Amino acid sequence: MVNSQQSTVIRENSQLIAHSSWLKVLVFCLLSFAFCHNIIAQESTDSLARPRVGVVLSGGGAKGFAHIGALKVIEEAGLPIDYIAGTSMGSIIGGLYAIGYSPEMMTRLVKEQDWNAIMSDAIPQKYISIDDKILDRHYLATFPFRNKKIQMKSSIYDGEMINLLLARLTSPAYKISNFNELSIPFLCVAADIENAEAYEMTKGNLQRSIRASMSIPFYFPPVEIDGRLLIDGGLRNNFPVPNVREKGVDIIIGIDVQRNFHTKDELNSMAIIMDQIIAMSDIDAYTRAKEDADIYIKPEVAKYGMMDFNSYDTIIALGEEATRKYLPQLKRLADSIRNIQDYKIERPDVAPLDSIYIVALKVEGVKDENANFVKKSIGKNYPAKIAIRDIESAIMSIYATGYYKDIWYKLTPAPKGANLVIHCTEKEEESVSVAAHYDTDYGIGILANITLKNIFKFPRRSTLSADINIAEDPYFKLRFHSGLSQKFKYGIDLSAINLFMNQYNDKTINNSYSVQDNKVDLFVEFMPTLVQQFRVGIVGNYVNLRDNLIHVVDPDNYDFISHAYFNYHIDNEDSPTFASRGWKLNINGKYIIPVIKLEDGSKMGHSIILRADIDGSIAIKKRHSLKLGATIGSSIKVNETPLSYRFFVGGQSHMKYFDNIIAFEGLRFTQLYGEHIAIGKISWQYNFYKNFYAIANCNGGYIAEDYSTWFSDNNFTFGCGLTLGVKTKAGPIEVSLMGSNRCSGVTGFFNVGYWF
Repeated sequence: MVNSQQSTVIRENSQLIAHSSWLKVLVFCLLSFAFCHNIIAQESTDSLARPRVGVVLSGGGAKGFAHIGALKVIEEAGLPIDYIAGTSMGSIIGGLYAIGYSPEMMTRLVKEQDWNAIMSDAIPQKYISIDDKILDRHYLATFPFRNKKIQMKSSIYDGEMINLLLARLTSPAYKISNFNELSIPFLCVAADIENAEAYEMTKGNLQRSIRASMSIPFYFPPVEIDGRLLIDGGLRNNFPVPNVREKGVDIIIGIDVQRNFHTKDELNSMAIIMDQIIAMSDIDAYTRAKEDADIYIKPEVAKYGMMDFNSYDTIIALGEEATRKYLPQLKRLADSIRNIQDYKIERPDVAPLDSIYIVALKVEGVKDENANFVKKSIGKNYPAKIAIRDIESAIMSIYATGYYKDIWYKLTPAPKGANLVIHCTEKEEESVSVAAHYDTDYGIGILANITLKNIFKFPRRSTLSADINIAEDPYFKLRFHSGLSQKFKYGIDLSAINLFMNQYNDKTINNSYSVQDNKVDLFVEFMPTLVQQFRVGIVGNYVNLRDNLIHVVDPDNYDFISHAYFNYHIDNEDSPTFASRGWKLNINGKYIIPVIKLEDGSKMGHSIILRADIDGSIAIKKRHSLKLGATIGSSIKVNETPLSYRFFVGGQSHMKYFDNIIAFEGLRFTQLYGEHIAIGKISWQYNFYKNFYAIANCNGGYIAEDYSTWFSDNNFTFGCGLTLGVKTKAGPIEVSLMGSNRCSGVTGFFNVGYWF
């Protein structure tokens, strides 16, 4: 090892190398003289140990991709790296490089990720059960409800997708718990939120250490390690040069992507404000760290924000460009060090593990009965070889149930393989949620929900929830669902709704109906896979129908109608809105037993109603999708089918309460109704810019009251339209212009938010 005097000489001369290129010859001579003098002074030593070189990578969110380009140039210079450290995004890049990932491999991995999905915890639709897809309201906000008070969540997202990504990327180092044993010794820094101090991590679980270091406040939840609650290290030490110096490193190369202070006009988003907060944190220590770096490199990434992850190509290139300016100095430094002691840089060829032999499975953080549920979700008997992607799929399925949070896994060494340890925490058993929606058919709606999970000791994984929709068409729902097993469920739904429907002749309203529907639904269901559901049940409807204009219906006439039903549902579309691939199938049958007295005093006869819907999306090109669909339904009856059970066609409604309201391009809401329908649909969807879509729609078919005239020309209806839409976090925004052979002129439609 070099002594302190040598270290000083090296550091001073390295600074000259970085900042005074015209002195490069003199610097080289000084370095050579200093080291030769030291060799003479230490006659008992055959060779002098070379100085140690360290690299420090700052935090900065997406701007940290520049570190990859910087490391590429440092490698090109042939400079040995004896220690690497990082904070936040710097900890991710530094940790991966310490494991043995090359800059080229890291670049490839960065390009392979869906960063929008990772940073927003967007679980792919294939992991969400079809039951949850049907019930999901896509709430704008959900708040824990504890001690009879609404609480604020600790973060916007749970960080589930980043947990899985870090576990996969760090999998080659699962046997290592001391970061000094990595191919390059490594440390990362987090901030202890309780003690308001920086916390250095050099051992433990690598993925959790990195995860803690980049736990952006309010965006991701804190991480508990060694009894400490840790958040993003950028708040206390965003440039850990002193930490590396304390490890006996002589020459430090610092790559700094932290932005200088934003102006008042620039502070217009959460990401930019957080960037400013990090820049403000312990500014004096940050300034000293910059001054202590022997070679200080600052890529020109100021115009990019913390969340500009999709700009990875440009940011990586900017890191390379900035470091390449120092390439001559870096090469000269490498040559000077090699003159002291020759060295050979050997780097492992590292890639994420594809599979691993699991000896045993352990679940932490939950009660025994829930631990068994998690184990069954993995779906393997151990010992067995399992693909890493299968582990991830199982964990995403568990997360998608909504009963657990902070789900992550680690691999620990075991004879002949590894142990799989899954950690998860049960979500709060009580929550309050809100949602909002507006469309030209239903008007505005504000939905409030309260959900209670596992409120009974038995059964487990039960849910009791209540919805109140404050709207022009208000409704109330109370649901109790419980799982008999992972595939079987039973429950009861209670609901009451008021719905207003108009009857049209072209643009003229002939009559207006008010429907009050009170319903009880008892059911059992079987889900053989996540995308399939078979359900049977019995429903009791207490219905009041009023006509508001003609008044031919007795307003006090309440009808009790009962029906048994079956339903088979498949949904594997890739998105709840603007799907580009996948398909949905829904087959429904009802056996109606109306208790309605006719004018002659007799009871209405029994009826059978059958209906099938299929919709599919086919990706034609990267941004183009062809959509095809069809709906067919018919009533097999003894007497007239109750009006509330007929098929109502028209509008763009996708409301989840009524299953007999069918959207139709060009028609007004519930404009037509009948007992027999056959409708075909075709659309072309173009994703023309980011989350913006243009859709051309056409549909046509037959709606008839009588089977014998079902396919007559008089019953044919055709419509087409154009829709412009955009995906937002609050749901889709859609503007449509439509026309049909049943309406003169053009009909408009506007929608904001998810349907509920």
